[in-house]
Amino acid sequence: MRRERLSGIADRQFDVLVIGGGMAGAGIARDAALRGLSVALVEKHDFSYGTTSRSSKLIHGGLRYLELFDFGLVAESLRERERLRRMAPHLIRPLPFVIPVYRGGKRGMIQIRVGMALYDLLTPGRRVGRYGGISRERALALEPGLDETDLKGAGFYFDDLLLSPERLCLENILSARRHGAEVHNYARVEEFLREGSRLVGAVVRDLLTGEVARLRARVLVNATGPWIDGLRALAGLDGGRRIVRTTKGIHLLLPRLTSHAVYLEARDDRMFFVIPWRTFSLVGTTDTDFSGDLDRLGATPEEVEYLLAGTRQVFPRARVSLADIAYTYAGVRPLTYEEGKRAWQVSRAHKVIVEGEGDNFLSITGVKLTCYRQQAEEAVDRISALLGRGKPVRTHRLALDGLDTDTTVGEARILVDAGAEAARYGVEPALLETLVETYGRRYREVLDRTVSRPDLKARLCPSNPDIAAQLAQAAEGEAALSLEDVLLRRTGIGTSPCLGRDCAETIAGRMADLCGWDRARRDRELAAYWDEIALGQQFREAAAPGEKMA
Repeated sequence: MRRERLSGIADRQFDVLVIGGGMAGAGIARDAALRGLSVALVEKHDFSYGTTSRSSKLIHGGLRYLELFDFGLVAESLRERERLRRMAPHLIRPLPFVIPVYRGGKRGMIQIRVGMALYDLLTPGRRVGRYGGISRERALALEPGLDETDLKGAGFYFDDLLLSPERLCLENILSARRHGAEVHNYARVEEFLREGSRLVGAVVRDLLTGEVARLRARVLVNATGPWIDGLRALAGLDGGRRIVRTTKGIHLLLPRLTSHAVYLEARDDRMFFVIPWRTFSLVGTTDTDFSGDLDRLGATPEEVEYLLAGTRQVFPRARVSLADIAYTYAGVRPLTYEEGKRAWQVSRAHKVIVEGEGDNFLSITGVKLTCYRQQAEEAVDRISALLGRGKPVRTHRLALDGLDTDTTVGEARILVDAGAEAARYGVEPALLETLVETYGRRYREVLDRTVSRPDLKARLCPSNPDIAAQLAQAAEGEAALSLEDVLLRRTGIGTSPCLGRDCAETIAGRMADLCGWDRARRDRELAAYWDEIALGQQFREAAAPGEKMA
């Protein structure tokens, strides 16, 4: 473990201090660094730990926002979707969607066709015939598991699947660091520095070493997601006023039910998804107000049954039950506070809220994952105006696949001859594919470690293709400081069907050797990981006796 991580930046003056290392904060840090501003970013847990890692894993326009007449948000989302396809092609895949329409449902075929036409119209560079209505027979041919009773037809369109929100966030963090930003996870703001009534920095504690540093900054950015109002209170800026409405969303991981994403109507007229992701069907999400512990989030039996009931309704032959759920996860959205609306009706549009003397404290609310880059651009435009300097934005042109090249050069496509590369390094093509999907064009950094150390080709987990070289890459090049970081946010081992159960102890031992942990630290890391995994299973404890797992 690296000690005294903050000592090198203590008492330094930065242009921008970003607090929060999810997509919002990571995007702002990257944009500001690319514009030549001096940047520090601190995150009290790991990068992408909060809302970012608990999303529906979609890069999408937000079809349902058409019903709320939020055409501006849909158009912005579709534009950003197209940009992200070019910027991070290793992480994003086109995903076809089917919207089944049933007799007596809230949405009829005419409404669906109109929605498809609008979505098509708002999509930049749209291709004729991609979005539209399809017949009952065509819908059943695409998804034979759909309930046939009263099925009238379906809508058909494309959005994108994000293979790993955690890796997309990390790519922004690493890019920001390559351009000079100081980025630190496990670093918590404990108080703010003032000159008179003006905020001029923060006191930050390294949660791994106890080290404390004073960081000074001309502009402070509150990108803490659902913790925003808490940080505003610490800064003395809340004045009893909320700016964030926190709503909870849960997801279930079930055996694969579909080959397409299916967009479904629930009992209360809300819509939810069944999304093919890895070997699973990802089912979600709920949308309910939340005021509990933001650091201990889990799905309740009622929330789980809500999604199971909606899934059974449209896929009756699947007969899904609690026993079929591999795990669940839960997150909280930091929506902009609006009076008098139901949770699902609150706009997902982002806002940059300016407070403090000199307008130098910016809070970011309503962040939609797809639009994080645009939100960051608007925030850094505001920061540049406050500072009176800053270069033009470049984040829409530079790739997010590890090399920061201009996306107009080959549109950042990853061209890999899998057979030749696999033979060159003496690995299986399946491993090469996993590495490219994880690291983009930086996959060779991992494989190059194995040239002088063939032992690093050893698998980390018997159920997953990841190898020991990835552990070294995570610890030495990607700021992975805990077992959770590696299993849940640098690799996909902890979110695979095995949940890391058959390899966590072995990987903890490898990390102990790599990072210099003693036995007590290794045991603490394992305990923390099992505790995090247990949150995804806690809904079973309160389930009806007949529904509990044996």
